[in-house]
Amino acid sequence: MNGPSQALTCPKCGGEMRSYERNGVTVDQCGDCRGIFLDRGELERLIDAEGSHYEREYSRRDEERKGGQKPKSKKKSFLENLLEMGGE
Repeated sequence: MNGPSQALTCPKCGGEMRSYERNGVTVDQCGDCRGIFLDRGELERLIDAEGSHYEREYSRRDEERKGGQKPKSKKKSFLENLLEMGGE
């Protein structure tokens, strides 16, 4: 699509929507009600990205345990990081 992009309107409350891209997944979030809306296929991509996040985290922890290192503090999950968009 060429040309100016149209502002999206929240289907729930009518507020203005903003688009964010995180880890290759674009989500639309309402600035008023904070609802998150996904396009076709984006939920599956989020699920795959969450699974990859945990695979990396668990393999890192296993390596730390084998090396006798103390596990680091708990990190936020992929989805927690994704949904932390309010301050941008």
